[in-house]
Amino acid sequence: MKKVVLVRHGESFANVYNVISEDVDKYPLTQRGVEQTLFTGEQLKDLKFDGIICSPLLRTRQTAKTLADITGLTVKEDERVREAGLGPYNGFKVDDIPKLSREDIGMETWESILTRMRAAIDDYDGCYIVVSHALPIRALTASFLGLDEAGSFGIDIKPASMTAVNVEDGKVLTIGTLLLTEKVKGMLRDC
Repeated sequence: MKKVVLVRHGESFANVYNVISEDVDKYPLTQRGVEQTLFTGEQLKDLKFDGIICSPLLRTRQTAKTLADITGLTVKEDERVREAGLGPYNGFKVDDIPKLSREDIGMETWESILTRMRAAIDDYDGCYIVVSHALPIRALTASFLGLDEAGSFGIDIKPASMTAVNVEDGKVLTIGTLLLTEKVKGMLRDC
């Protein structure tokens, strides 16, 4: 990819229930999540992209469809931008997960998440919107900033937020924003 705008899905019922889930057909967007996504779509509608790539999970598919309706772009699902593998803790409340490393509790490792996200953006030519989840977006963003997992804990990827990266230059343009500035839009316009 030349440039990418990583969009986290809008608020879903998993967020409301404080549950982590990699289930494909559970936890749709809330009404608030739909409204958040509409706002994000308005930020992106006048920029030129080659398409939208999304995770196969319902909340990301719904977000991507709304963005496609606003931008006129087509959507392609790509398993590599899916939610992190949650192992035995899929469907658990966040507060019930042991405070140990992902690897120690049988979840997908940081390195695995980063490898598949990098592979996904490396396989597409042009400029894309990628609709994914907080942890995969944080991992990819951290890699462009030269941060490891521990160093990335301060990166906050809010629902329906946008993280823009000039992939060719290896430069992060914005992280977790809800509003694209004219300066950032200008940096994205040459796609």
